[in-house]
Amino acid sequence: MSKTTSIRHSDLSNGEHPDTPLDVFRLLYPIVKDEVYRRREQMIQLTAFASAFLILLLVILLTIPSSSGLDAATRWLAMSGVALLFGLLAYVILQHADRHRMAKQQLIELEQSLGLYQDGWKPDGKALFPHNWQSDWMADRSVTIYLTVLAALTTLVICAIVVRA
Repeated sequence: MSKTTSIRHSDLSNGEHPDTPLDVFRLLYPIVKDEVYRRREQMIQLTAFASAFLILLLVILLTIPSSSGLDAATRWLAMSGVALLFGLLAYVILQHADRHRMAKQQLIELEQSLGLYQDGWKPDGKALFPHNWQSDWMADRSVTIYLTVLAALTTLVICAIVVRA
């Protein structure tokens, strides 16, 4: 066992460099894997927070009676604000999705470089990871679901603003 078998992220800041490809793998794999999960979690949290906010706004708009309707300028500003909020949230979610996709691709490349998808890792002769893990992530539709939910809630809020006129 070499002295660099347990390289940590802080080891690089101390000037130590990994000596072997396995050391590089041990250094990069946890970082990249954490990035994959962290980005996914951030997209989920952002969608949940935005959905809760839009639902709260919708409930407020539909339950609080208005003594007088909103004038055209106020309605336009409110609808524009909700649309801009959706645009900003969609942009941030898409940015996280792109970085998640890049990290996932890098993670799979690291796993492929060690041959984890090649047969022969297990006693039964199979690969350590199923072969479909290399490509299933490309068919992930979660970002479409996040954006569809936010678009639907945004549309409902804008409709509620129009109805209150």
